[in-house]
Formats: sequence, structure tokens, C-alpha cells
Amino acid sequence: MPGKQTSAGPGFWREDHLLSFFLAFLVLMTIFVPMVGMSRPGRIVIDFTFAFMLLTGAIATVQKRLLTVFIVGLTILEFSADLLVEFNPSFSPRGWDTAIKICGMAILVVMTLKQTFLPGPVNVHRVMGGIAAYLLIGVTWAFGYKLLMEKVPGAIHFQTPLPAGAATGEPSRLIYFSFATLTTVSYGDAYPVDRVARSMAIAEALIGQLYPAILIATLVGMALQSRSSGVIPEIKNKGPAQE
Repeated sequence: MPGKQTSAGPGFWREDHLLSFFLAFLVLMTIFVPMVGMSRPGRIVIDFTFAFMLLTGAIATVQKRLLTVFIVGLTILEFSADLLVEFNPSFSPRGWDTAIKICGMAILVVMTLKQTFLPGPVNVHRVMGGIAAYLLIGVTWAFGYKLLMEKVPGAIHFQTPLPAGAATGEPSRLIYFSFATLTTVSYGDAYPVDRVARSMAIAEALIGQLYPAILIATLVGMALQSRSSGVIPEIKNKGPAQE
């Protein structure tokens, strides 16, 4: 139908505008969250942004309705747990709220990569999907560090001390550490101390180096294949006419 044609092809992204919102919330999580203070309003803003990021990601990338409902349920559960912790300090989720976040983001990483590498032409939506997956990996690792620091508070050393009473696993500084590791531009103001944290940092740094190279090579290969598949039928059609 006119006005509804997209270069992404049928079954690529469920809603292109939701993919844009998903990417926008990911940018908010990665760039602006480290600027947010560690006060209660700041933490609520982070929780709110994270919940909307998961919701838009689930609707934009997940094709199966049951899996979408599952991620939405996980989002509601973890957001409710975060609010309970903020307004009822005696409530202790014992790390399962962070584990829920990691589970939801891991599903989105897999589904986003699956959609990004579907057969078809290379377009802006496919590139946006590749960027979204890269940012998702960094955020997922940040909450992995958070889960570790809830068990081992000194797993990562930060030169700037936390304010009195602040939790060791503050998402804002862990997101900063995660992306400094993923992009291998660490400034030396934070480094892993625990053995598990070091292993996680090594794995993240390797992904940060390999993922862009693999993504670019794959997209270029898909673009060349799409172009060649369009040229060959054209040559075959011109052959009989020239005879």
C-alpha cells in the first residue's frame, strides 16, 4: 500500500518509530545517566528510563508475542522492586532485581542481533539495530558488574569515593566503567580488583574490539550480495534482447 512501504522489508522491525525510541532511550542510558546524581530522584529517573528502554526494545525487536509479554512482565517486576527499595529501605531484593534486568537485556541483545542480520538490503534501520545491540551489550555488562558488586562490594575500585550511605553498585558509575571498558578508553580512575570482575572486563573489552569489525564486515558483505543479486537478473534480462 502507498505510504507504508519500507526499505527494511516485511518482518524486519515491528515498528520503525519504536526502534528510534528504543535507540534514544539507550543513548540516554549510556550518555546522560552517568551525569545523574545519586539522590533518590536521580535513581528513580534512571529506573524509569531503564524500564521504558526495555519496553520499547521488546515491542520493536521481539516478534513472538509470548516473549514480548515475558519481557514486559520482567520490566514491571524489576521496576516495582526498584521503587520498593527506594521507599522501603528494609526491603532487600538480594540481587534478583538486577538479575531480572540482565535477563531482559540479554534477550533484547539476542533478538536485536537476530533482526539486524536478517537477509535483505542494508538500510538505516539495520544500522540502527547494530548500534542498539552494541549499546545494549555495554548496559548489560554494567548491570552484570552491579550484580557482582552487590555480592563483592570491592570488586571494582573507583578513585572517587561514594557519598556516605550510597550503595556500592550505583548504576551511573558502573555504566561509565562498562563503556570505558567496552571502548577500551579506560582513564585509570576505575579498575577491576576481584578475579571475576577482571574476567568480565577482559570479555567485555574483547567484545568491544571484535563486534564493530564483525558488524561492519557483515553489513558490507550483505550490501555487496544484495547489489550483485540485483545485477545478475538484470544481465539475464538484457541477454535475449541483445541477441
